[in-house]
Amino acid sequence: MEEQLQLIRKIAPDLTEELIKRYRVLKTVRLLQPCGRRMVVLALGMTERTVRSEIERFSVQKLVQVSKTGMTVTEEGMEVLEGLDTVFSIMTGLSVLEEKLAEHLGVKRVLIAQGDADTSERSRKEMGQLATRHLLERTNEKSCIAITGGTAMEDLVLAAPEMTKPLAKMIVPARGSIGRRMELQADTLAVQLAGKLQADYRLLHLPDNLSETALEEMKKQPEILETVQEMQKANILLLGVGNALEMAEKRRLDEEIRTSLAAQDAIAEACGYYFNRRGEVLYRTRSIAVDFDQIGTMDEVIVVAGGEKKAESILAVSKSIPGGVFITDEGAALKMLSILED
Repeated sequence: MEEQLQLIRKIAPDLTEELIKRYRVLKTVRLLQPCGRRMVVLALGMTERTVRSEIERFSVQKLVQVSKTGMTVTEEGMEVLEGLDTVFSIMTGLSVLEEKLAEHLGVKRVLIAQGDADTSERSRKEMGQLATRHLLERTNEKSCIAITGGTAMEDLVLAAPEMTKPLAKMIVPARGSIGRRMELQADTLAVQLAGKLQADYRLLHLPDNLSETALEEMKKQPEILETVQEMQKANILLLGVGNALEMAEKRRLDEEIRTSLAAQDAIAEACGYYFNRRGEVLYRTRSIAVDFDQIGTMDEVIVVAGGEKKAESILAVSKSIPGGVFITDEGAALKMLSILED
């Protein structure tokens, strides 16, 4: 198929560019729905006239429905998008980029969203949809899923469809809750994902950086003990990645620890572990969380992180998860390849 598409591009470049443009408009409506034309214009950088023209065409073709609450993609439009996913990936070169990055990282698979999440909400939402689609392909009614917190995981949960029958057995937080935004905490996201997948769930109401004595006492509590036991059964991990020093500040680590991390060139944080550029663990917070030693025994580890600014952080974490599936965006992917090839 790839060779045939390249030949089509040579003989009719204007048609292939038109197809890519229309696909992008339709996909952006799906990612941002319900939305107005202005949101699509800002997300794609196209003129309002172009977007209006395409939306009118899609409306006539029954691919998009326009109402007072905004535009949404119809069921027929969804079928078109899903059917063209592979074709579009080849035409835009994303499939080549995915294969190349997976080979360089030495991981199982890489999936790439268009754009850069640092500047595009559309890219963030597309990463969430890619992650959700891959999760649904890998989970079943016996699965136990552990999920971390953060915006990438929130986008994944928001993208997950409401299932009519159980598609997982148990959802648990991959670590204790942190931060002030409840909607981004692992506990909150675990409950929401469980609701969508018709699964049971357990919670872990624990902050970071408890004293060693307090942590051991909390582990003895029946509710906490039950959650820890379920965490140990997890066979799928949904993992976000952060910048080490930014996360150390958010989690209010002692100034002495933050200074030490900076001196050791800490670059990444995931599930309470702090890594340097070589992927070595420099520090682990005192909290109850999925143990990285457990990752190698899991059926699937899905890492979701994007934006050029996180490229080095994703690279560092990838060294500890060779069997992982990495969901990222063009901004981070191109930056990672630039670093690796340099």
